[in-house]
Amino acid sequence: MPEKRPAGHPESAVDAAVVRVVSAWENSTHTLDFLLDRELGKSRLDPGRKAQVTERSANWARGQGAVRWLLSQVLSRSPESLPPPLRRLLEVTVARLLFEERTPRALIVSQAVDQVKAEYGPQLGGLANAVLRKLASEPLPWPDPDQDPAGHLASVTSHPLWIIQRWLARWGAERTRAQADWDNQRPALWLRWNRLRGDLEAAAERLSQAQVEVEADPRFPGYFRLTGAFYPAAHELVQAGDFSVQDPSASLAVRLLDPQPGTAILDLCAAPGGKTTLMAEWTGDRAGIMAVDLSRHRLKQLTAAVKRLGLMGVQTNAADGREFARHCTGGNCFDAVLLDVPCSGFGVLQRRADLRWRRRPEDLDHLVPLQKELIRAAAACVKQGGSLVYSTCSIEPEENEDIVGDFLAGNADFALDVSPRGLPAELVARPGEISTFSPRDRIDGVYAARIIRRT
Repeated sequence: MPEKRPAGHPESAVDAAVVRVVSAWENSTHTLDFLLDRELGKSRLDPGRKAQVTERSANWARGQGAVRWLLSQVLSRSPESLPPPLRRLLEVTVARLLFEERTPRALIVSQAVDQVKAEYGPQLGGLANAVLRKLASEPLPWPDPDQDPAGHLASVTSHPLWIIQRWLARWGAERTRAQADWDNQRPALWLRWNRLRGDLEAAAERLSQAQVEVEADPRFPGYFRLTGAFYPAAHELVQAGDFSVQDPSASLAVRLLDPQPGTAILDLCAAPGGKTTLMAEWTGDRAGIMAVDLSRHRLKQLTAAVKRLGLMGVQTNAADGREFARHCTGGNCFDAVLLDVPCSGFGVLQRRADLRWRRRPEDLDHLVPLQKELIRAAAACVKQGGSLVYSTCSIEPEENEDIVGDFLAGNADFALDVSPRGLPAELVARPGEISTFSPRDRIDGVYAARIIRRT
């Protein structure tokens, strides 16, 4: 028999922290990342235990749909009838069974059962033991794939049914399953080299000196994928301004814009500043960049990143992009404009584990009109002969090709432009447009289009 954990055991403290994060997520509209930062910021757990809290919380978030389906099938009563802290602990444990492949399933079950017995007594401990052992040892009771293919896929991949139905209608089963499986993988961590600190040889040397193990991708010069966890040495490199944390997909919109030294550049929805700072580095910090965002809090994050990276050419403006555009007339226009619009985020469901459960079908009805307003506002800020890049982290056509097509149909003085050289050919959907498919390309799902204002 496994030894029972005494009160105050570190494993129990991890469980308690995860349950607090889950409870806060269920009772607020905050993101999981925000709630984790808040929980871990006041925690006395050691770094290893904090990493466990992060991993288990993320696994619960991405596995929420599958977990609740499974518990509803093996419990003799509704999971909602259980005390909420107990239900949450059971959900977290089932998520561990689904995602923690390296941890023995018997150990996961025994840890949870000990915790339930200690907190709720032997009766509920027995219930937890029976439920968890059944899910750990028997074929899982998923919906029948022949009778309910969409329901089966939604449950097995832990996605909302409406999202799966959208993708099935557009893509078919094979691509939908590939995308959903990708969303459930642990996201890679990438470091972006600060070009102002030297060439790529200098980047490799800096990583080697710090003993940070990485892999490079020839498609994305200056980006390095961590082959292990985000350990202290990597954190120190970021804090020193040598690197930023950024998925290489974010670089595609900047590469499509191809910002040049000595030009005036506008980043219209800029915060928290990953693309803004990349543009500054790309131009050798020799361009004038105006970073505009409605959120003052997020602009503070951008300002902190600018300071950390040692950039001098970035100014900020807290404003609604649609209002800011009214001041862009004549000589106030920009040579290049980057517009990374608010979107559904369906291309980053792997990285934003909880986002799939926050989104609703009607969200697109609210986002699309905003995106149309913003692209018109951004276009008003482009000089004749200048360029505009519209980008999203969405894989939904309503937010991507449809927005650009609608804009071009109503603005004859704008047109899709050719793509700059050097972009990975497999990511160019058509001249002037970038579109990624994460299971194939191994990066986040993004879209970007380069539009030029005719002279």
